[in-house]
Amino acid sequence: MSATAISARDCARRIADAIEAHRGDVPALGAAMERALGELMRRDDLFELGAPREGNNVAVSRYLYFDGELSILLYEVPKGRPIPPHDHGTWETVSVWRGRMRHVVYERADDGARPGHAELRAIDDRVLAPGDFAIVAPPRDIHGFVALEDGTWGITVVNGPYKAERHYYRPEDGTYEIRRQRNAR
Repeated sequence: MSATAISARDCARRIADAIEAHRGDVPALGAAMERALGELMRRDDLFELGAPREGNNVAVSRYLYFDGELSILLYEVPKGRPIPPHDHGTWETVSVWRGRMRHVVYERADDGARPGHAELRAIDDRVLAPGDFAIVAPPRDIHGFVALEDGTWGITVVNGPYKAERHYYRPEDGTYEIRRQRNAR
């Protein structure tokens, strides 16, 4: 472990403090979380930490920290296998620890009145490299991503549970389907 790196627990404490201090101020919360996660991502031993977790959309997932409310997850994203746009019902962060991924955040452009129909508008479409960070938060909690190289690993922070039934969107035809998740945590 790097001498300047922090433990997952210390990172979680800093994030919990930031959540309390910056309620409703997403930019300030994001900056505080980015600093804490940046310190955690200096560690080169993250693969060895935490406990296995069954992921919904990724190859490998591990809890780096979990206290029943706040979780910090490390996960591998297979190269070239797009994770379709989906929602979570809560906010989460997306950071890249290793590799690169294209990450797109969307918002609904329709009123949600027609079941199975959704018009999405991309509001943040960029390539994330190691240390890059994005927040996906309601009402803009729809995102999709794809790894651009082998060995891409992300870190996600979630405060609270994911919803058990999520919308998976197909922007190309303006539709969505609802899928029950194996792991709503």
